[in-house]
Amino acid sequence: MALNKYAAIRYRIIDECIRSRSRPYPTKEELRSACEEALYGSSNGSNVSLSTIDKDLWSLKNESVFGYAPISFSRLHNGYYYTDPAFSLDLPISPEDIALIRLAMHTLNHFRESQVFQDLETAVNKIQGRIILADRLSGSHLENAIQFEAVPESKGHDNLPFLLDAIRNNQEIVFDYTPFVDGRSRHYTYHPYLLREHKNRWYLVGKEIENDKIRTLGLDRMSNICLTQQTFLTDAGFNPDHFFRYSFGIGTYSGVPEEIVFNLDEIQTQYIRSNPLHPSQEIRELHPGLYQVKLFVIPSDELKMQILSYGNKVEITKPEWLRKEITGVLTKALELYKPR
Repeated sequence: MALNKYAAIRYRIIDECIRSRSRPYPTKEELRSACEEALYGSSNGSNVSLSTIDKDLWSLKNESVFGYAPISFSRLHNGYYYTDPAFSLDLPISPEDIALIRLAMHTLNHFRESQVFQDLETAVNKIQGRIILADRLSGSHLENAIQFEAVPESKGHDNLPFLLDAIRNNQEIVFDYTPFVDGRSRHYTYHPYLLREHKNRWYLVGKEIENDKIRTLGLDRMSNICLTQQTFLTDAGFNPDHFFRYSFGIGTYSGVPEEIVFNLDEIQTQYIRSNPLHPSQEIRELHPGLYQVKLFVIPSDELKMQILSYGNKVEITKPEWLRKEITGVLTKALELYKPR
């Protein structure tokens, strides 16, 4: 069936409302109000009627193009829900949608130098690249001419809207957390401050109430997330920019930043020139084919893994304790490859 742009927008909004974890079981009036607010900037009922929402719900449940959305009404909660919690509406993107995305991309380019854009630049550039290619190649030839990076979606992405609402509303949450280290589940009461993405995984920064400590936890290891009845004030000493200023990767770790110095060959140096390891990175040539790299960061396991990934192309020169630690790791690795 052909979709007009208003219907497509309403269907997407209805889907988002029904899947919302922060405001589950929306009523018909709440669906109508959300649709009208998104389309017309008001919710007084003059543009989207309840009968329109009735027809939309019927179409979503009974049309194959929508996957026969498993929408049901809960008398207990007086609202709509999906009987299959994993269901999500997947509507095709029309040429008109692409035109609107292209217009939005053009608008974003005017703010390229702003911090907001810089934080989103990688994602925006990827969207822009696909939109540009949509003009050059038809769908049937696209896969034969270019392949995009396939990034598996890690667990926890479905909790992003819920957690974002909790952050915006300063609402306390509780959840179970199972770290990779020992596989033992812990129960946390938490004040959520910040969502941060790193290497296609999402992390939540906030204060763990029991130990009065700001921590960074992976969404993929969180489960049974719920709101409490408590609200909170963000710790006055928490500054998102300063919190990660000297971090290498997602971990903040204890300790103070140190100057990390290592030598790299020319090829590896070219890679980190084009994609710096950290904002503090400094590079100078020692002699043809060998370069010195300096970072000012808090040493972390991620930093050590990055250094080890260069194999025999890198030599740590400072600090001495890190040089000895990397030497120990390489010595143990060599033991694994001795003849049996």
